[in-house]
Amino acid sequence: MGLRGVKPKENMLALTGLLAPLCTEPPDLKGGIDAELEYERIAKELAKLGHLTDLNRQCLINYCEAWELAQVALKELADDGVTLVNAESGNRYMHPAMTVWSMARATMEKEAKNLGMTPASLQSIKNVKIPSSAKKQEDGPSAFLT
Repeated sequence: MGLRGVKPKENMLALTGLLAPLCTEPPDLKGGIDAELEYERIAKELAKLGHLTDLNRQCLINYCEAWELAQVALKELADDGVTLVNAESGNRYMHPAMTVWSMARATMEKEAKNLGMTPASLQSIKNVKIPSSAKKQEDGPSAFLT
């Protein structure tokens, strides 16, 4: 028995413009020069894999800005240590840069998974099949004959 109902539309065909390769030049990032250098480094690697498209541009920007925040926090932790001493009471407390570093690392991990930069996410991206061309398929008897 044949299929019933309306034939489902190919959703990926509407996205073909968004799947075009993205340029590896960094956009205007809120971070400094380190974020731009990281963008260029990661963009080259993602371009080799074919993962650098306009769809994941914001993920890459978020990753690079979080990377720079993590670097700044690590420099402060290297200078001051992980804990600080309260001048009045003498009690030790965690350096605020630890929180910044931890939040930046969480953002980096999330965006790395989105970009396919972890082994598990890379495997799931490899399994996605994107249509190579937007050919219109004919319905009816002519489709059967061809």
